[in-house]
Amino acid sequence: MSDTFITAVLLITSIGLAVFGQLAMKAGMNSVTNNGENPLRSSDFAHPLSLAKRVLKDGLWAIAGIMLYAISAVFWLIVLSRVSLSVAYPMVAAGYIAVVLYSKFVFKEEVRPLAWIGLVFIVIGVVITAQGLPRKSSEQSLRKDAVVRVCTDRDLVKK
Repeated sequence: MSDTFITAVLLITSIGLAVFGQLAMKAGMNSVTNNGENPLRSSDFAHPLSLAKRVLKDGLWAIAGIMLYAISAVFWLIVLSRVSLSVAYPMVAAGYIAVVLYSKFVFKEEVRPLAWIGLVFIVIGVVITAQGLPRKSSEQSLRKDAVVRVCTDRDLVKK
């Protein structure tokens, strides 16, 4: 398997776990707040223990979502060790598609037409970004070549 393939799998895994984490957190908070009828207020944070009990009692999906999000962060660190941030981070926007679709069709949230248009622009931007930015390995080899040239030039000057 190529490095590019492995990196793509790691990136997709990280983004997928983050998306599922977000969806699970939303499902959990829907349970905690009775589908938003009783949303959290700033006063709820004045009593963090009772808020924690409320989330633990009714929002186990929220806890699961936090755990999924944390696991996605571990995969994200691996991705960042392999790819430039300027390449990897725009790919996170691909997760917006899944979140919007799930929000619309499962959580029954309203998604306005202008938001769909914005989503199309995000997809176009992700595709363009994926094609147009240098990969970390080529950047590193360019830097390595430059360092070798500088060291070689210094050796020539000393002679």
